[in-house]
Amino acid sequence: MENSNIESETKDMTNQKTCMRCGSKKMAAGKAQSSGRVYFRPDSVSFFSLQTADLAIKGFMCLDCGNIELVGDVKKARSLV
Repeated sequence: MENSNIESETKDMTNQKTCMRCGSKKMAAGKAQSSGRVYFRPDSVSFFSLQTADLAIKGFMCLDCGNIELVGDVKKARSLV
């Protein structure tokens, strides 16, 4: 799944998400960010993979309690490990 796919999927999920902490339905989609992109890299990735091991991370923040949930690209992770 490329970044554009995870972004469109995340937008669709925002209306369906429920906060795991307080149960609110008021969730805002976003992404973890630093001075560069923040990625998850599985420890068990083969050195000889034909694709990068960086997995995009999207997030949701509850607008009632501030809890943040991070979501990674599962399809790409499965193809790497």
